[in-house]
Amino acid sequence: MNRAAELARENAELRALLQLQVRPGQKVVHAALLYQGHDWFAQRLTLDQGSGAGLRTGLPVVDADGLVGQLTRVYPGSSEVTLVSSTDQLTPVFVERTGQRGLAAGSGHGQMELRYMPSQTDLRAGDRLLTSGIDRVYPAGIPVATINRVSRSQSSPYLRVDCLPLAGLDRSRGVLVLIAEPQVTAR
Repeated sequence: MNRAAELARENAELRALLQLQVRPGQKVVHAALLYQGHDWFAQRLTLDQGSGAGLRTGLPVVDADGLVGQLTRVYPGSSEVTLVSSTDQLTPVFVERTGQRGLAAGSGHGQMELRYMPSQTDLRAGDRLLTSGIDRVYPAGIPVATINRVSRSQSSPYLRVDCLPLAGLDRSRGVLVLIAEPQVTAR
């Protein structure tokens, strides 16, 4: 019974991945999670695909719900993903409701924060953050996080904005690595 339930969950996750649309000029590599590592605090995952599948460092990794992270180490048969919730990651985003741009930073332990937002910025709990595409690392429009809490401080000109990643950082088994193919122009 447990095995059947596990297979049904995995099947639903794979179906959701298959429904993701590939953008023009982009290809995807399907990868499965090999292991999460010995230390969850490191905020890294290891995938079963590597340079043999055309992967290289810096590529974005997504699941059916949103941005998982970025490839930081690539080996011939495997690769390592640093999660968006890692303190080493910064992701240029925009607020879907208002269009306001900002930087989402990992704060560890599966959480994120939106940094350097002026105190007069219109932000609400429940607002979704999407990749802005301004850095040319992440394609624009990939869901990243939802705003969990917005706090104003008397002593700071910036808001404190806590966010929760949308991707299944601790539950996804299948992911897609996005590879932008170079645009060839005819002369």
